Formats: sequence, C-alpha cells, structure tokens
Amino acid sequence: MANTLHRLTATEIKAARPGANLNDGGGLFYRADKTPGSGQWKLRFTSHDADFIARQAAKGSATRQRDMGLGTFPAITLAAARAKAAPLRASVDAGRDPIEDARREAEAAAQKAADAAQVRTAQEMTFGRYADEHFLPAMLPRFSNAAHIQQWRTTFATHAVKLRDIPLAEITREDVLSVLRPIWETKNVTASRSRERIERLFSHAIQNGQFRGDNPVAWSQFDHTLAPPKKLTHGHHTSIPHEKLADLMAVIRARQGGGVTALMLEWITLAACRTGEARFAVWDEIDLDQRVWSIPAARMKMRRDHVVPITERMVAILDEAKRHGSARVGSGGYVFLNDKGRHLSEMAALMFMRRLAGYEEFTVHGLRATFKGWAATATEFPRELIEEQLAHQLPAVERAYMRGSAVERRRPMMEAWASYCAGENASIDTLNVVSMSSGRGR
Repeated sequence: MANTLHRLTATEIKAARPGANLNDGGGLFYRADKTPGSGQWKLRFTSHDADFIARQAAKGSATRQRDMGLGTFPAITLAAARAKAAPLRASVDAGRDPIEDARREAEAAAQKAADAAQVRTAQEMTFGRYADEHFLPAMLPRFSNAAHIQQWRTTFATHAVKLRDIPLAEITREDVLSVLRPIWETKNVTASRSRERIERLFSHAIQNGQFRGDNPVAWSQFDHTLAPPKKLTHGHHTSIPHEKLADLMAVIRARQGGGVTALMLEWITLAACRTGEARFAVWDEIDLDQRVWSIPAARMKMRRDHVVPITERMVAILDEAKRHGSARVGSGGYVFLNDKGRHLSEMAALMFMRRLAGYEEFTVHGLRATFKGWAATATEFPRELIEEQLAHQLPAVERAYMRGSAVERRRPMMEAWASYCAGENASIDTLNVVSMSSGRGR
C-alpha cells in the first residue's frame, strides 16, 4: 500500500497544467483549474452502501464509483488533502460510504431541528397565531360589512406584521410602538384603528389567560409619546341634490369606456344600494330572465336577503361589464372586476367621485340619500316602497303587511328613477303606482 500512496509532490501540484488530472494514490486525485496554481481535491472510491446502490439501480445504472470533494488548492495543501483522505479511505475499506454517512447525518440534524422547532411552536403562542386561531374567529362573526371584516384582517396580517412571530407573552410596549410610530403621522386613521384593534386582542388574551400583566397597547402607554389621534367625523354622507344628478350621471357615463369603476358607480346609483353590496356582486346573483338581483343576507347591513329590480339601463351596464372581462356568468365571478381580475377596492368608487370636477364634495353613499330625496319629494311613490328599496328596517306593522320583498311593486319606481338619472322627464302619473296605504283596512 505504501508504494501506491503519496505519489505527488507539492511542486508537481503547483506546476500542473490547466485540466490536468493527477493521481496521488489510494483514490486521492487533484484536478488543476484554468487558473494557474489552483485546483480541486477529490477522493474516488467504490461504494458498497445499500441505499446508494438501490438509487443507482432505480436509475438503471450499475455504476458504484463516487467522487467526494475534499476542498480546493491552495487553501487545502497536499498534506492537508492526504490528512482528510486517510480516515475517509479507512471508512470505505470498512464498507461504509462517507458521502452517504454525511447525507444521513445532515438529514438527522435537520429533522432534529425541525422537531425542536415544532415543539417550541406548540409551546409558544405567537401574536399571529393567537390572532388567526383565537381572536379573529371570535370577533369577525360580529360584523356584517365585508369591507369592515377585511380591514380587521389587514390590521393583523399587514399593519402588525412585525409582531406576528413574537411570542404573545413577550410583546412589550416598545414592540407595539415599532408598529405604530412609522405610520402614526402619515396614516393616523389607520394607525389609530390598528392600535385599538391590537388593544382589543390583548384584552381578549388577558381574559383568556394567554397574556399576563397590563395591556401593552392601552392608549395610556402612548399618550405622552404619540400625538393624540385625529378625531374622525361621523356626520351624514354628503349627497348631491337630485336636481343635479342627471348632470353627474352624464359625466360618469362619458367615462365608462375606460374602466369598470364608472359602471359600478352608475349601478350603485340606479340600485340605490351600498358600495359593498355592488363591489361583491357576483353573476350567480343576477337573474336576467326575472330581471332581479338577489343579494344574500350575509352582505346586507340588516342581515336579511334583499332583492333589487334590474332596470333596462342596468341590463346595459351588465352587458358592458361583460365586455370589460367579467363574463364568467354562472361561475361565481364578480360582476365588476379590476384589471387584475379581482373585485374593485373599497375606495375605488369614492376616489372616482373625488376626481370629478365639481362633484368632489359628494360621497358614493350619499347617492342613496339622493334617491330617497327624489322619491319622497318629487314623486307619489309610497314610503314603504322607498324604504324597502333602501333595505331599511320597516316598523313591525308595515313589515307584517309587506310580507316579503315588494320587488315588482318597486320596479316602476326604479324605472322612473333610471329615467330621471338619464335626464328624461318620466311621467310618474303614467306609471301603475299603487300606494301600500290604500290597501289597509280591506
């Protein structure tokens, strides 16, 4: 064996031509790189490992020869390469495969680390885990507004993302401050609401034994560090006088060729519905044979199903929406889609209104008040029909008399409203209007 080992000298290694493959004996080889004075060490051996042989057989190969890298020259000198090769060669002589041994050791170490991480995860309740598994499932069923639900989800998934992987019990005021401070001045409303929601999470955790101590998100923790939250105004939504509505509709229609938001805004106006009801409208809710739009209770503020008569103009809007790429009728797809194939954002319609010169002060929700003002003051339609169209809660006596949605009794009113929005002088007297109050006492 002595005659077969240590065949090379350091001088020969340094002088090796690029690409030369030199044998030091005992399976130790040196291959010179293109860069003079540098190369790769490897130990070549025949493997007797059952796993390796089985993998080779599965690939249809009978080759058992393997090359194991030992490092690069000159970082690994000739003497160092021989020192590394010696125990590996002994391992091969004993019937082992050093490459497979290293692979198994790495897999065992990775599995041990994964098991330890799993144990830690099971033991530690992180902020994100508590939000997803305990707090939000308890809170979200209380809300009926889909946009409101999405805002709560966004708080814990996006705004508080820095806290998600921190064990809940270890979160401090400073951790919360790192979330709030960057957006407190630039997005004060968002930051204030995020703080309130996170505070409620900790209150929930304290009462359920998952957090001990004072609430680290209480405003008293920040009132001398952060500026006072800006007060939110909760007045009536600014509504456009119905006398100016036809002009607004003309401006909106003029912009409908360039996007879906203008279409949805006119739909909201003609249906006198809320923005969220239109944003999440799907084709399965549309029945063009009966000319009705059936909104499920889950999307309604009053938590009861609502049926809206579809007017001729609304049919045209649906046709245009299909041409804008929303033609997945019957598949559950949204009626009003953005360029990415998703439903429009919560602010899309409002921001569209704010970009209309002369109409910046008006709100989308205010269009419902515009409809009510027109129907109550400029027509003889019964109050019950107006309130039913707006999906308002009727008094008990009226509710019992209505016995469900008066969709066909509302249809003439909504056709008249569509004509009014288009600037046409619809004659209310020519419509078959029956006052609900005229039937009482029969």
